[in-house]
Amino acid sequence: MTTDTANQLTIACICIVGGAALENSVRSILATGLRSVIVADPGAITPKARDIIRDHCIEWIDSSGCSVPAKRALATNHCTSEWIAFIEDTCTVDDSWRSGCEAVMEIKDAAGASGPVRLGSPLDRRARALYCSDYGSFFPAALHGRRESKGKSVLLANTLPGVNLLYRRALVMSYMNGDGLIESEINPRIRGDGHGLYIHENLSVTLRNADSAGTSFLSRFNHGRLYGGLQARNLTVSSRLVRALACVLLPFVLSLRSLKALAYTREQVATTALWIVMFETVWSVGECTGYLLGSGNTLADWQ
Repeated sequence: MTTDTANQLTIACICIVGGAALENSVRSILATGLRSVIVADPGAITPKARDIIRDHCIEWIDSSGCSVPAKRALATNHCTSEWIAFIEDTCTVDDSWRSGCEAVMEIKDAAGASGPVRLGSPLDRRARALYCSDYGSFFPAALHGRRESKGKSVLLANTLPGVNLLYRRALVMSYMNGDGLIESEINPRIRGDGHGLYIHENLSVTLRNADSAGTSFLSRFNHGRLYGGLQARNLTVSSRLVRALACVLLPFVLSLRSLKALAYTREQVATTALWIVMFETVWSVGECTGYLLGSGNTLADWQ
């Protein structure tokens, strides 16, 4: 990693779990040699984490009561670098991560990027089901087929996994609103304006910690409702009704997609499959509710 690149990029570690998970994630980020900040509630920072912050002069941004999109927005507004990365503490960055950053930052039209998401261990069945649902499209085996057909280490992407995001800071700031930085809202607008989103094989992370709050049925319902509600903002009443009716098929479509991702892992397949089906069904009910009634106060649940 060149000095110029190091000066152009800041990594924001977004606290989801806290405690030992935050400590391990920050240590992996420090290994990149890049400038970093921690965005976390005070209660999530252990004495060991405080020692890491002090010893390495890491900035800490107090995000008490903020949603994940709001935490990202806090970091984006605080930093001054040309590029900003968001790494959630459910994961650690892999050794190749920084070389992937450097490669993407050299692409002229690149506005954002990410990379493969690996499943680490130990993760319980609920966590594996959640991660198959949210990130299965970015598992190495899923991306390998696309790369093989095109023979490239970098691929154009329609969307990016929220656990590992890299953006041009000034550009992404121009797309943020009062809700913060929601990648499912911002990415289509970035692409629509002619900018590129990429997946680079070296920009990889490994999921190592369970998001216990995220694996609750209420959380899956709220995330589904938030997604449906955000989509409904730009739809006519008739289109919202059509989308809501289509949600009848959604549990089958989503479950098949996530079960395919689970099959790639070849681990705990039978015991995790039922959780996937349940999670995708609850999400579908939430998404349907979002189309009909809007997102409500579900953004506050995303912490």
